[in-house]
Amino acid sequence: MHILSFLSPLTRRVWTFWTTFVILGGILLGLSYLIPEYHKTTIFFSIKTVSSSALPSTPQLSSMDPVESASKVAEMIAGWAQNPGFRNQVLDNAELFIPRFKHKLSARRQNRLNVFWTLKLLPDEAVHAETLTTALLSVFQKNFSDFNTDNTYPFGVSTPSVYTETSDIPFLWRVLGVSILSFLFTVVGLYAFEVFRDRISFLEQVSEIFPETPILRVQESLGTQNPKLLEQFILTFESPRLIATFPGAEKFFQLAPVDAIDEEIDTPVLLIKLGQTHQAELENLLAIFGDEIGIIVFEKG
Repeated sequence: MHILSFLSPLTRRVWTFWTTFVILGGILLGLSYLIPEYHKTTIFFSIKTVSSSALPSTPQLSSMDPVESASKVAEMIAGWAQNPGFRNQVLDNAELFIPRFKHKLSARRQNRLNVFWTLKLLPDEAVHAETLTTALLSVFQKNFSDFNTDNTYPFGVSTPSVYTETSDIPFLWRVLGVSILSFLFTVVGLYAFEVFRDRISFLEQVSEIFPETPILRVQESLGTQNPKLLEQFILTFESPRLIATFPGAEKFFQLAPVDAIDEEIDTPVLLIKLGQTHQAELENLLAIFGDEIGIIVFEKG
């Protein structure tokens, strides 16, 4: 199936696509403002190596890469945010209960030696931001001190820098996110509408049901098609009788009832419209007439 055929459900329903896209986009944009802003606290510090003059000279120490060692320590510290015990220590120290606290506290290493801790709180939790920040620094200092106590080669940490801000989703991000979601939901909805209503969506479906049957493709909208082209195709059959498989065809063609066709004399010519003809109906017509028929497929709405 080539790309143009795959996109045919969209090209047939351009007006429906854009109407649904705009309406759904407006709804999603309105719902996006229900997402609350959050209070963000960022704590930044750097891991420092202790001067070699302050440590005993040993072969093991002289062979160490100080920067690489400090980088490993920074990575270890960033992992503390994933430790439930560490998070519980922070909440116990602050004497607070914050729901889903593991999703609101995070840490990451940056540029090997730098560590960023981030605390994101909802508006009703922001009143506890200072208390939680103090508790976090206190628990961190204690854990870092314990680590250094048991470490042959201790490390230092710079004075933490604390920054606070109130963050909200930028308008352009909202529009971009809403546009993407609206597009995806609209496309999926249009395809699902035809699939679950047993509609013929693609020309390839017709070819699969009637693999040996000649098919005339009409790419103009119904009523604007070239009548000479249809006449030339229809007259290639002996005693052609037109059978419509979608409503409204009787406005443009002289149709024959299915039970009025003499299979010994007449040749059925099926009029099919993508997006409206039902697959089950084509399979039934195949069972009645076989593949000794003609098919005209209207590809646009």
